[in-house]
Formats: sequence, C-alpha cells, structure tokens
Amino acid sequence: MISIPLDPTLTAQENSQKYFDSYGKLKRTAEALEELLVETKSEIDHLESIATSLDIALSEEDLVQIREELMDYGYIKRKHTGGKKVKITSRPFHYLSSDGFHIYVGKNNFQNEELSFRFASGNDWWFHAKGQPGSHVIVKTEGKELPDRTFEEAGRLAAYYSKGRTAPKVEVDYTQKKNLRKPGGAKPGFVIYHTNYSLLIEPDISGLKQL
Repeated sequence: MISIPLDPTLTAQENSQKYFDSYGKLKRTAEALEELLVETKSEIDHLESIATSLDIALSEEDLVQIREELMDYGYIKRKHTGGKKVKITSRPFHYLSSDGFHIYVGKNNFQNEELSFRFASGNDWWFHAKGQPGSHVIVKTEGKELPDRTFEEAGRLAAYYSKGRTAPKVEVDYTQKKNLRKPGGAKPGFVIYHTNYSLLIEPDISGLKQL
C-alpha cells in the first residue's frame, strides 16, 4: 500500500494540482537530462574520433587538418593568421588492391566526409570498423563487380585505420555509398547506414600496395 502525504492546509483539488505540478517539473527535468546525455555522448564520440585521427596522422600536414577541426568546434582557440586561409595539403591514403581497384582511406573526419559524400559514387563500396571510431574506406568500382579479395583488403584497411587496430580481429561493416545518410547538423564524418554485410578480419595491411 502506498501512502501519499497531503498538505492539510490545502483542499483535495489543490493537493492534486500540487502533485501534478511537481510531476510536470520532474518530467521536464528528466527530459532535459536525457537531452544533455545525448549531447554529451555526441561530444565524447566526436572527441574519440579526433583522437583516432591523431593516432592515424603521419605528418605535420595531417595534424593541420585535425587542428582545424578542433578550432572549428571550439575545442582549442583559433589563432589569428592575418586573414590568410590555412592551406590544407593532407590527402587521404591511396591504395591499389591486388585486383587493380583504387581504395581511398580518410585520415580524419573532414577527409571521411569528403570521401563518403562528395568523392564516392552511388555504387562504390564503403567500409568502416563497426561501433568504433575509424577511417571511412572507399573502393571505386568503375561499374565493375568487386572480387572477394578486394573486399577483404578494404576490410583490412578499415580495421587497421580504426580505434581497434591493436585487437586480434575487428568487425568491419560495408555497404554501397548510396546507402549512406547524413543527419542534418551532424558533425563531419558522421553517417547513418543499414547493412547486413560485415567482415571479422585482422587489422593487418602488410602486403597492400600504397600509391
């Protein structure tokens, strides 16, 4: 049995209204907290993706683009450059599969965005480590069917250039570019996709030809 304390100075209707108002306040607080949790998770995911980009970076040019993203989103203070635009020279990794297909690997969120939504065509294949930060990997098909070996090699690249690169094996999702969606207002490199295709593969890129 649940007992609800009532204020003897209030009428039954006033007591009811009091509890209704309290419920409404608690509900609004819970909704605000839920929204804050979603925003916080989004920020954490974004920062983790940037941390992975730092692990992937090989040169000062790669770091310049990461620094630009950190400044764009207010994580670090933008330096005054006298009106000069920072020149971005970093480019995605470029590999050639054993079957002769060109494979491109984004080094950071800006490059991932460019590869997935501007460079890739609808029937090109997209690879990404499942459920963790990592590079977007694009295989240009040029209208051809991909051999199994190229699927495997692209999967190995997606596994290696991800947060899970030190794990024995990494699950990698893959789908065609036409199945990718970007929500409005989403941060660079964030995509929504649905696929039943995945590989469990070693993050090993030895033997792959880099151009």
